[in-house]
Amino acid sequence: MRNAACRIVLAIFAGSGTGRAQDFHPNIPKAWDDQEVERFELPLAQRDRSPRYMTGTEYYALKVRPVYRSYAAYAKGREPAGYLESLKQKDPEIVFDPSKLHTKEDWIQAGKLVFESETLYFPAPAEQPAAEDVPWPVSKDGVLPFFNPGYRYIIRKKGILEAGVNSCAGCHTRVMPDGSFFEGAQGVQDPAATPARLQQLREMTADRFRRLLSRQWTNFGAPWVQSQEAFEAALSKEEIVRQMAARHPGVLARQGTSNSHPPHIPSLVGVSDLKYLDATGLVHNRSIGDLMRYAIINEGLDTLAHFGDFQPAPGTTAFSGEEGTRYSDEQLYALALYISSLKPPPNPHPFDDLARRGQRVFQQQGCPGCHTPPLYTNNKITPAQGFRVPEDLLKTEEILNVVVGTDPTLALKTRRGTGFYKIPSLRGVWYRNSFGHGGWAETLEEWFDPVRLQDDYVPRGFHLAPGPIKGHEFGLKVSPDDKQALIAFLKTL
Repeated sequence: MRNAACRIVLAIFAGSGTGRAQDFHPNIPKAWDDQEVERFELPLAQRDRSPRYMTGTEYYALKVRPVYRSYAAYAKGREPAGYLESLKQKDPEIVFDPSKLHTKEDWIQAGKLVFESETLYFPAPAEQPAAEDVPWPVSKDGVLPFFNPGYRYIIRKKGILEAGVNSCAGCHTRVMPDGSFFEGAQGVQDPAATPARLQQLREMTADRFRRLLSRQWTNFGAPWVQSQEAFEAALSKEEIVRQMAARHPGVLARQGTSNSHPPHIPSLVGVSDLKYLDATGLVHNRSIGDLMRYAIINEGLDTLAHFGDFQPAPGTTAFSGEEGTRYSDEQLYALALYISSLKPPPNPHPFDDLARRGQRVFQQQGCPGCHTPPLYTNNKITPAQGFRVPEDLLKTEEILNVVVGTDPTLALKTRRGTGFYKIPSLRGVWYRNSFGHGGWAETLEEWFDPVRLQDDYVPRGFHLAPGPIKGHEFGLKVSPDDKQALIAFLKTL
């Protein structure tokens, strides 16, 4: 009996040791499964324009996009001696190889490589900018923030340095006050619209400007809202200059939205706990497979979809790259694992007496009804102003049938418009900016200031002109002291 017990104990310790006993055997779903694709999105507000995607057979006929090793770029004059020449001597290296992934941590770290990998390539700039000309801090060693286009070197052919764009990290990396980079947070992007860049646009030739308008239509066109002719007629050079000049950190006019009504960039930290993705609740988040599908459409497949009889980009997109045209399911699975593993840095805001008072204000004002602890969202969607909720969706979706009065444009007049907005989580508001789905209020203090409702108000976040930040008036009528306490509490989440 004693010998049998010893054998059991030894077996337990052997199984908990290092080596192959710790191997992780992932259950990787088929990402582009036709039946799952049919139901992973909400219908659009105009149902007959809901996207029809390519079939699974068509999708898996596309080539897989390799993930190449990339290398740091340095601010002008800060690179090590002979650095660029040494890179030109390196052979291309494909760094994602599922046969070499044995533990869950291996898969997560491989997902980080996918998160940071670009999908579109172009020649690397001959000269990088000086540190003082970069809109974000560089590292103490002079390394440029990799998420800006051109600030990372990629080698796909020996002797040729390229840069890239379209990585997940490009939108979801934040520069923290200490200059460190926080992957998965609400990104900041590059808001710079220098006078020189705007002047180049004004001086653009007619042919180049027509191509620019065509790209605008591919990204933002919705012919059931506005014809292409009317869309392009409204976009003079000066109007595009005005829209470019209004670019704001934390806000991005992604494909399928609007250059005049762009959404804020979401944080991906804790995304696995959410039931809906996108500000308009476009995508169900029921499983890791849905997160994988979400990555597929947002890296270009949505522009190949048919919205009724409209296809934004029947030709070249991010899915027609030279070296590959889609992610593999293994890459997507690793990416989803990495995103699900993301954690915020330590919160510098203490849960002190002021925050405790703010928690009581939060409860007294009824905030938990929508922003329910511990996720600080009830994981529901709410209709935009002017949208009548279809009866069938009341039965199948998590809907709080209450209108909060925010601007309905994104929900009703874009290719991502479902007629709804999701109720966001308040976790991590301490490291975010650009509040409201349109990023109009730069800070929580501005969001809770009733002055924002005035007709002549000038928002500190994204705006094209003065005007009120309408809607979500909850918390605007508390006393100044209670407001200070409420904000202190929210910053601890």
